[in-house]
Amino acid sequence: MTEFSRRALLTGACAVLLLGNAQTPAVANPAVKKLPGGKLSVRLRDLTALATVGGAARIGSIKGIPVGIARTATNKYVALDLRCPHQGATVDRTEQGWLCNVHLSEFESDGDLQLGPATTGLKKIAIKVSRGVAVVG
Repeated sequence: MTEFSRRALLTGACAVLLLGNAQTPAVANPAVKKLPGGKLSVRLRDLTALATVGGAARIGSIKGIPVGIARTATNKYVALDLRCPHQGATVDRTEQGWLCNVHLSEFESDGDLQLGPATTGLKKIAIKVSRGVAVVG
């Protein structure tokens, strides 16, 4: 039987955590397309995370800004700047909403502030929905 050092075990555990948290970039998701001017086009029905109210997903970036989208009602969506308003770190999706792993600020799926140290919610980004397609940016 092979013995593992504590360092090898911790390194492997960290790799699993990092890879498990990886998100599919927009260019790899066929539901998301880049448009001229840096905007994103999103076929909403093709993102399973948005199948129910309260669902949210990271969709890519616009001019270097990480962007997410959340379903707030049956036919309503909000686009979010995924930089934490506290110090600008990118937030990650959780079961309850969004989390800044730097200082543990928590946000609802629609970007509203739940727990600081951030003092405001995530910034909203322009979004227009027509015929099941959202244009963000």
